[in-house]
Amino acid sequence: MSGPRRDLRVLQREAGELDARLAAARHTARSADQLVTAVVTGQAKLVDLRIDDRALYGAHAQKLGLSIVEAVRNARNTAKAVSLPELNALFGKQPPPPPAGAAPGPPRPAPAPEPVRRPAEPDDQGSFEEFDFLTDEDPRSGGGRW
Repeated sequence: MSGPRRDLRVLQREAGELDARLAAARHTARSADQLVTAVVTGQAKLVDLRIDDRALYGAHAQKLGLSIVEAVRNARNTAKAVSLPELNALFGKQPPPPPAGAAPGPPRPAPAPEPVRRPAEPDDQGSFEEFDFLTDEDPRSGGGRW
């Protein structure tokens, strides 16, 4: 019975060729603020990351981490969208149907959520400057703290 073995060898060879193509492929994407660029392989491995100088010296340098993650995620999503049909074809699977109302093509990344700022809550304990932490006395009550 050489039939199934031959099919397995062919599948292994084709999988090796696809793996080599995916390793050689490059997919580039940027963050929404256009300050970070990531490059990944078709296997979604990060191979390059470029950060614009404006990101380091701008008013919002604390958001740099979010931009890095966003750029890498966008590049990996692109790599996945491009490689998935090839992987499905190799293993004889049909791709899942797109969600109802979805546009064809690679998925668009969701915009990064804006941080939520909450107003400061009033402090009902007062200032700690009034407390003497070396004694058990509470200056507000004139007696022991506990």
